[in-house]
Amino acid sequence: MLLFALQGEAVTSNPLDVARIALPLLVYFAAMWGIGVVVGKAVALGYARTTTLAFTAAGNNFELAIAVAIGTFGATSGQALAGVVGPLIEVPVLVGLVYVSLWVARRWFTVDPYATAPRAPELEEVRS
Repeated sequence: MLLFALQGEAVTSNPLDVARIALPLLVYFAAMWGIGVVVGKAVALGYARTTTLAFTAAGNNFELAIAVAIGTFGATSGQALAGVVGPLIEVPVLVGLVYVSLWVARRWFTVDPYATAPRAPELEEVRS
């Protein structure tokens, strides 16, 4: 929270810098997610595992990047600004990719992503 507070003015007063940081991140998230889906489909992982693979590939570990940027360059550096902009871009992009995943489920995997999984018979025995 402190880093976001320290970088708040830099984010709002330098929109071109934020856009220069955001555009490559947007491409990165979309590309890594797309590669994850294609690889998962190619090796026949099924929709659930392919989606997990795609989001794991696209999700970045910005907490570590922010810590390294602060430790190396300081909390008010341009590098720390990039670390702050990352999560601000990552979250909406990944939420958007959720909707793309639901579309991919129906088109590529012919799966209803909203269907509930059948219960395993051994679980029914435990309940009775």
